Amino acid sequence: LILFVLIISFNFSTAQQLTYKLRVSDLKQRPISGLNILVKEIATKEKLKFVTDANGEVLIELNTGKRWVLNVGEMYNYKVLVVPENGGRRSRQLMTYNLKSWKRKNLPMPDRSKIEFRYVKQKVYNSTRPTKTESVVQLNIKRANKKPLTNCPVNLTCLKTKTIYTGKTDNQGIVRYLVPIKHDYEIDIDGIEGYKHIEFLLKKPARERYGFTYEPTNIKEIVTNDTITQKIPENQTGTSARISYKIVVRSTGGEMLENENVYLDLIKSKKVYKSKTNNEGEAVFLIPKGKKYLINLDYQKDINVINLSNTSGIGDGTMWITYKPDPKLENPEQYIPTVETLLIDEFNNFLTKQFPQPEKGQPLRMIVEWGNNLINGKSKEAVLNIGFTADNDESNKYGPPINVSFVMDKSGSMAGHDRIEELKKSLSNFVSSLRDNDIASLVVFDGEPELLVEAREIGEKKDGFINLIASVAASGYTNIYKGMVLGYDEVLKNMQTKGTNRLILLTDGYGETEVSVIVNKSKEYNAKGIELSAIGVGENYNQPLLKQLATHGGGLFQHIGNAYSLQESFKKELSGLLYPVARDVSVEIIYNSKIVFKHLYGFPFSKTKQNTVIMKLDNVYPGINKLALVKFDLNRPNKSIEKQPVIIRMKYFNYKSKKAEIIEEKAYLKWEESTGQLEMVLESEQKKLYAIAIMNQSLKVMADAFTQNDFAKAEIAVKRAIEQIEELYPDAKQDDVEKLFRRLKEYSNILRQYKLNKFRK
Repeated sequence: LILFVLIISFNFSTAQQLTYKLRVSDLKQRPISGLNILVKEIATKEKLKFVTDANGEVLIELNTGKRWVLNVGEMYNYKVLVVPENGGRRSRQLMTYNLKSWKRKNLPMPDRSKIEFRYVKQKVYNSTRPTKTESVVQLNIKRANKKPLTNCPVNLTCLKTKTIYTGKTDNQGIVRYLVPIKHDYEIDIDGIEGYKHIEFLLKKPARERYGFTYEPTNIKEIVTNDTITQKIPENQTGTSARISYKIVVRSTGGEMLENENVYLDLIKSKKVYKSKTNNEGEAVFLIPKGKKYLINLDYQKDINVINLSNTSGIGDGTMWITYKPDPKLENPEQYIPTVETLLIDEFNNFLTKQFPQPEKGQPLRMIVEWGNNLINGKSKEAVLNIGFTADNDESNKYGPPINVSFVMDKSGSMAGHDRIEELKKSLSNFVSSLRDNDIASLVVFDGEPELLVEAREIGEKKDGFINLIASVAASGYTNIYKGMVLGYDEVLKNMQTKGTNRLILLTDGYGETEVSVIVNKSKEYNAKGIELSAIGVGENYNQPLLKQLATHGGGLFQHIGNAYSLQESFKKELSGLLYPVARDVSVEIIYNSKIVFKHLYGFPFSKTKQNTVIMKLDNVYPGINKLALVKFDLNRPNKSIEKQPVIIRMKYFNYKSKKAEIIEEKAYLKWEESTGQLEMVLESEQKKLYAIAIMNQSLKVMADAFTQNDFAKAEIAVKRAIEQIEELYPDAKQDDVEKLFRRLKEYSNILRQYKLNKFRK
């Protein structure tokens, strides 16, 4: 329990100033001296540091800014200090420093939306006795007027066993349960999940009694599936369990918008509160305390977060939002993507086959095989598979010290879907793996960037770095441009001539700056020798921007649809930074007049001279397992083609041997005298990957053509890809192929409708 013994506040002057005196005690009410106190202005990011004296006291005088976040020791974001706009105010507070209780209270909320619960209905009486493994839990619940709260639904929820014990208070306000010991339980009351937390005081079966006061909220709620619509009286105020919250919606021109649906998605739950704006643009809710809510409109998603995690007392709140409808949601025909908005899931993300490891002492291996090495007179095309693997030995760290800046998105939308918590966890693990002589900095950004950790050698300060990561909370809007520039500037301070200089951008959203402006600015820093890797989190993220940044920056690009996949991406990024296998890796593909190069899928490539294609492999990290697909046209094939192989030559610099090395393979086709039609790709997974590569390429052509208003070319690209996939899969398609094929068909329908609309005009 965090104990507030005394809070006194009064006005004393006409000058703008807040004088705040804090006294901190331990659990035995002894003063704590030498405790670090930090206040940070929310808008300007200004920081002031203090230390408690021998009496456990600290005096904080604030005469600038408006809202300051107070951090007491390791209790981050403890409260907000508000400087009065006019006049002065004095305030003093006595508190008990109970870090264990604070950390438990501020643990990330469990995600009930991902749990399938078992419901248990019990009849437990006063005479029911504990068993060998179960305790009798009795809840005594009173209303604010001290009278029993009767006939109220109350559940005990055990997240560990995924069990909900249902009950209802009797005429004395009592409800009882028989539940297993050695588990924690959440009290759900009146439809509010996790209203209170129970941790058994006794570690053996017993009778446990808990009492608390709860005043129910008497409003009508209509529940349709998981959506809750409330009938709220005109002058309804907050209650002991709920906050009265108002969302004010206006247009970009400042006009108040009427009859707009507003949704509050309860984070880590399936529940959604829905309301509609009145003639003043106001949507009113009465929502449970202790939760976080994500604000959505019909045509704009993940707008901001309402954080009621540490709210207490009876109160209300208001948030103003500007409605900027997403044209993709408002107008389905605008789902035809441009080059800058096209989302592609590269086929290598679907690769499950593990290619053989390199020979002992070799850092890389190349595996070359045809999709089907048999051809005949009817064969017109052939597909060559080139697999790449790298030694997965991470026992030695060959690379020189690295110079890295982490640029982390902490905007409001990052609070949803566990993104911010998983991101902090993954980033902390990453930092803990860095070497003492590695240089790192940390920039966080919402609407404005903030430098949390200046560029410095990690040394023995890892714990401090990790603690600052833990203090980050999601709020506000997104400005990738400013955060990126600040991170780049930190890397510039300590450029490593022989080591890696890299910015790692972690974000789920869109910047307010145009894509071209961000990319061009990033290129300026790339030209100075700084690389960029990008990790995009969530389904709705700016893939074109992040992929361009990573491509021009020479770093990794990772898309994490599920926040829980972040750890693997960080592992790949860390391996590439600390355990390099090889550098300057290039692959030459030399073909001939019978086997003519058509296209390469999976890696950037260029034609350098007649009959030669070169592709580059960046970020060769331990354990890499990648595939390139090369499509060839067959020029009047006959038996002589058996003597005309395709030559594949890999060149690279070996970090271990410190020498340039070459691997060469030859791929031969075999002539078949049969006259029937031979399949181009035989193996199931190779066929799937080839199909995905075809569809992805057609989407790129479609987007490029549509961007240039070449409607005919866009339609032909989609139509041809559909025909090719139907040739590859005349019957049932694999799930991954079917999903992308449906998307392709959807684009085909949209293009058809777009053509019809243009004809009607």
